[in-house]
Amino acid sequence: MDELIDRARRGEATADELAQLDAWRRVSSANARHHDDALRILVAARALGTAAAVPDATRPTAREIIARANSRRLQRRFTALRWVPWAIAAAAAIVAAVALRARSAGETVAAGDWRAAEVVTGANELATVQLGEGSVVRLAPSSRLRMLAGRGRAVSLEGRAFFAVQRIPSRPLRVHTHAGEARVLGTRFELAVGAGELHVKVLEGRVALTTTRGEVEVGAGQESGVRAGAATKPTPLRAPTAVASWAGTFLAFQATPLRDAARDIERVYRTAVTISDSALAVETITATFTDRPVEEVVNVVCAVLSARCEVREGTVRIGR
Repeated sequence: MDELIDRARRGEATADELAQLDAWRRVSSANARHHDDALRILVAARALGTAAAVPDATRPTAREIIARANSRRLQRRFTALRWVPWAIAAAAAIVAAVALRARSAGETVAAGDWRAAEVVTGANELATVQLGEGSVVRLAPSSRLRMLAGRGRAVSLEGRAFFAVQRIPSRPLRVHTHAGEARVLGTRFELAVGAGELHVKVLEGRVALTTTRGEVEVGAGQESGVRAGAATKPTPLRAPTAVASWAGTFLAFQATPLRDAARDIERVYRTAVTISDSALAVETITATFTDRPVEEVVNVVCAVLSARCEVREGTVRIGR
């Protein structure tokens, strides 16, 4: 069942397979525990880049990943993993010529040299960038995202991007721009940079904007920016549903409560979502979806949360 659990998590299982998996889970409490444990292991392995940067032929199967975790070898490896730079997936609906330029393993990278690795999008291109520690970046057209090897969790941005950042309190992600720096402790936000200014819109968590003239902290449901070298006072988001409206059929969650994920599903797919259980609404999900139909998104969300979902007549119902 491990391979089927993994395919359901990735939204690749058919309706019949999902029904088979659901029936198997309900046979016994041992099956239900195995299902939940397998999902946690597979999600953690994906976030750590276990299979992100190796050819298909050498990628471990779901069964192999779970076997390693059960033998404790994978858990020990988690503590020793360094930050893998990123994996890149162009939007499926676009023929994107995404440029990735990386230094060879033995080449020295000078301090302050942001050419170590970069993703560049053209005027009609989008790109989804998976950072090795689990964070996800959706890059807008005519934008550039760069990473400097050896600087920990640090990238630079020109243009516009939406970030879903894995929370690691001891290692905040730093986004460098020519207008200032954004320090992120785990959040989802949109950042736009241009003409000596930047603008940030925060959906979850908080972002600290730093310039030579000081720092301001922007919380969930707020927006702020940098103008004339100074960060502006945060104000309530004027149009929360318009955040990342340019990103297409794209969703990224990082330990996001289901109630917030439901609002994003409604925004992206223009589909009403109802949650019948208040306790279920606060459970969290970590997942990324690019150009997937709403049925697949909902199936994965419900599989991860062991919930029941129904998609019918333009509405989604989620319950225990």
